[in-house]
Amino acid sequence: MIALMTTQRSFAYVVLAIVVIGGAFVVFAQMRKGRAELGSEIELAPNRKEYLPDEELEGPKLNKALWAAFALLAIVAVSLPMYWLAEPGRQHGAVEHYQELFTHRGETMYVTGAQCVSCHGTKAVGGTASFVVTDENGQYVSTVNWTAPSLNTLMYRFSVAEVKDILTYGRPGTPMPAWGVAGGGPNTDQQLKTVIDYLWSIQLTPEEMRAQVDNAIKSVDEGLHDRMLAVREANAEVVDPVSDEFERLDRADELWIGEILFNLDDAAAGGNAFSCARCHVPGASFGQPWSPVGEIAKGALGPNLVGIEDRLTENQHFLLVTNGTETGKQYGSVGLGSGRMPGFGVNANNGLTGDIRKFGTSGMLSPEQVWSIVTYERNLSKERAIVAATNENEGED
Repeated sequence: MIALMTTQRSFAYVVLAIVVIGGAFVVFAQMRKGRAELGSEIELAPNRKEYLPDEELEGPKLNKALWAAFALLAIVAVSLPMYWLAEPGRQHGAVEHYQELFTHRGETMYVTGAQCVSCHGTKAVGGTASFVVTDENGQYVSTVNWTAPSLNTLMYRFSVAEVKDILTYGRPGTPMPAWGVAGGGPNTDQQLKTVIDYLWSIQLTPEEMRAQVDNAIKSVDEGLHDRMLAVREANAEVVDPVSDEFERLDRADELWIGEILFNLDDAAAGGNAFSCARCHVPGASFGQPWSPVGEIAKGALGPNLVGIEDRLTENQHFLLVTNGTETGKQYGSVGLGSGRMPGFGVNANNGLTGDIRKFGTSGMLSPEQVWSIVTYERNLSKERAIVAATNENEGED
């Protein structure tokens, strides 16, 4: 289709060249016929000059004019239908070219315009950013290296509208500033859209994304990894992961996997894009998480998760981690979504307008991994349970 569009454009250029060259020739010929006769109008005014006789005017002169008109008409009669016949192909090619063009512009904005690459790395694989931490009074506390998450899985956990919101207004309290005009930033909505188009082009496939997480668990405990895959295979035909038909790992394994995933910050596993601690544990984003288990997850960008088992049922909790929140929509019994809690269990853009890659329903985490996070978070206030489960798994090795 792009080749067809190029051929049609080339044909249009040929027609234009013929018209321009022909017009230039007529102008040149007329200039050659004119004579510089300064003062000649004194002897004989131009409007009194004898012109061609009727025989020549109504014969050869008229024929030349008619043939010239016929040639121009023939060009128009042939070129317009040819241009029209190729129009559907041109439009289809223009759509493909449009996507390529805007992806390229988005990459330029990512690399040299907004310089997102300086924090999020080449191809958005993650990186670091220097950041000044202040206390509640705005007083200087420390300068840290903040881990900027990879963005090559961003379009799985956030819808296009949510990504646009984050780009526009930034992430207060982090190195991520507002980039959109509406948020006080320097870039227009169109420029932000090109960045999103670029991000679409570098998203991992579901298989690549799943391998990142599975390998991160395998690197910690290979036996745990194998048991997880066995449960995943057993649930291959189960449609509803909150039903009684869904086979779950035993509690010790869920606690262990949940702890690994909750605190996952391995650059090989997405530069902490999969990590819950990044938002729910103060200091986790710059390598200084609170160490006592009883204080873990007491606020940050996200709410305090200690005691979440008293606010959400187990199924509600699972659905929250799976689907995330939507702005203004209720979750659980009393929660109201902001749209900034991502969904880790389903593709947030599946079936939506703007879903360029169309990767389907697969989310960043599989159902047994989401259940493991739920179990871990529901036991954050029970330090002994977590320590006991960790020791139990270590003993199995």
